Amino acid sequence: MAIAVARDLQQFTFTLETSHHATVPFAQNWLVERGCPPAKIAQIAKGYLDPADDLTLQVEQQIRESGTRYEVLDTYTSDSGPCETWTLTRDSQADQVPVRLFLEEWDHDAGTYTVREGAFADVDAARSWLEDRDGPLPEPPEYRYDDGAVLRARTRAASPARPALPRYRRPAPPPPRRLPYRCSVRCRGGCCEPRPLRLRRAPRRHRRPAGTPRQHP
Repeated sequence: MAIAVARDLQQFTFTLETSHHATVPFAQNWLVERGCPPAKIAQIAKGYLDPADDLTLQVEQQIRESGTRYEVLDTYTSDSGPCETWTLTRDSQADQVPVRLFLEEWDHDAGTYTVREGAFADVDAARSWLEDRDGPLPEPPEYRYDDGAVLRARTRAASPARPALPRYRRPAPPPPRRLPYRCSVRCRGGCCEPRPLRLRRAPRRHRRPAGTPRQHP
């Protein structure tokens, strides 16, 4: 549901206008036609399903900015088996196959959804495809004759993501060279193997008990 609020600051009143839509892009289109900025209305809060590819974003933008181009004929939503919603429309700008079907499918496991556009000669052909699903959704003919944006978006969606290249890491400097404990006379440069120093023990001195007279030799 889309809601438009008009406020009258002089009369201190407001009016509400509501409209039901099967998908968010058609609701956004309705709001844009009533003065809502397209850039702000396109922002969706986090916590919902995300678009699965660039083609989904392109079709949504096409609907959102279409104005009065599409006349909605019918809608349907299924919450289970399969999870989808579709909007059947008539395209006022299409010279061929003017009946357009916008199919939105949800993948709750992946947290994503896709939106695709199909083109049919009449409403009966579109309903027949919805009942049978005996082939892929027929694409509009302008997909083959436009500037190639849709084809590039479809190619990016189908191509696997490139693996991230590992960052270059500067090798660690070598550990500082430890000087030997003692070098030979020939070495003089500290390059010989370390040899531990030998400590000389001082002679032990015996203490005589207190009160004992000192004996002279």
